[in-house]
Amino acid sequence: MSDVQLVWPNKHLTLRASGATSYEWLSPADTRLAKPARVDPISVGPLTAASNVLAIGDGLDVLEALASTPVFQGGIRLVYIDPPFNTQVNFRQYNDSMQRAKWLSMMRDRLLALRDHLAADASVWVHLDDAEVHRARAVMDEVFGEQAFVASVIWQKKTTRDSRAAFSSNHDTILVYAPSGPKKWKTSRNLLVKDDALLRNRDDDPRGPWADAPFTAPGYRRAQQYDIVTPTGAVLRPPRGRSWYATEPTFKDLLAEDRIWFPKGGDGSPRLKLFAHQLRGLVPFTVWGSSDTGTNDDAKRHLLALFPDIEVFDTPKPESLLEQIIHIATNPGELVVDIFAGSGTTAATAHKMRRRWVTVERNAQTVADFTLPRLNAVVQGEDPGGVTSTLAWVGGGAFEVVNVSPRFGVAGLGAARTRIAKLAEAGRRNIIAQGA
Repeated sequence: MSDVQLVWPNKHLTLRASGATSYEWLSPADTRLAKPARVDPISVGPLTAASNVLAIGDGLDVLEALASTPVFQGGIRLVYIDPPFNTQVNFRQYNDSMQRAKWLSMMRDRLLALRDHLAADASVWVHLDDAEVHRARAVMDEVFGEQAFVASVIWQKKTTRDSRAAFSSNHDTILVYAPSGPKKWKTSRNLLVKDDALLRNRDDDPRGPWADAPFTAPGYRRAQQYDIVTPTGAVLRPPRGRSWYATEPTFKDLLAEDRIWFPKGGDGSPRLKLFAHQLRGLVPFTVWGSSDTGTNDDAKRHLLALFPDIEVFDTPKPESLLEQIIHIATNPGELVVDIFAGSGTTAATAHKMRRRWVTVERNAQTVADFTLPRLNAVVQGEDPGGVTSTLAWVGGGAFEVVNVSPRFGVAGLGAARTRIAKLAEAGRRNIIAQGA
């Protein structure tokens, strides 16, 4: 808890979704909150601890509804959210104007709900511009504690200049918090590096030279304790006090992609093959240039290629930005959560990086037009943009689609529900046909 706190009207109340787009102030003791949030499945698969989930609804309602399922089992390793910036400008896909008091409560209440599901080594990344970032940091200090602050990352969102402005703003800020504190969190986060001197091609891989890293991780994790059979027939288990680097399904995927190398003529312990774009080892800077992490324009071109017949988001985030965040904050198989999905960049990138994910979008039309078709394309290997080539992504995996209605007001999915249901069913049939 922060010693100095921001004060705003109705701060003592909670802000709940009401109807399709509105919010309603409620006392935390309001008896209407006793009504449980309910998960309404749209796709047919059951929710398990291994599920990826696209949820339609308000983030707070969805978090409360999914709490009764196994989805958050093991904890959330990364929260990345790109919420409305509250710029008082309305865009084609959403209105970016709220009363400041409501915006602050909306952020606080959903961050509090996320906090309850975080893993011990989790981090929370909140992407904003100058409109509210200073107030958001005060709210995050209150929710997670001042000691949880790690960094303010400056991201170069564009390279063009606005000659009409007093200053041509070309950056956003991403606030990074780790509830365990930066000193402890840095021992579990991943590094960044490219060092071609470490690369060799010891097996004539057509993708070029590579480095290698141990396929083990410190600590005991039950899901990462299994037998690995070497090419020579030896059966290996993780060393005492360690686990394999990833779960068995992820290992099998990596093996099929020729990303596992067995030294000593095939008799040694498995090593993970890392190509130039995957080789990491430097502490991240707090300033991220467009050459490394892309721009809004790069992301917009990606969306235009996926959706040539409809108007796309004005300021989408590029997959290369999310790839860097997800790499720093997680390992394969760990859970990434985004409760402001928009066009689905976070989930799409997490899926290509073989992370589990839960993504939430309140606007059913956005889900029908962008989020669901995009994620179907990722699973089906029909999205060539973003980080697809960098990660050699060819498709695979699956996800479930659910709806969580608001507890107050009337907010059906309307005409979008039929399309969403058809898209979910088409995606399911494709997965079955591919044998996934």
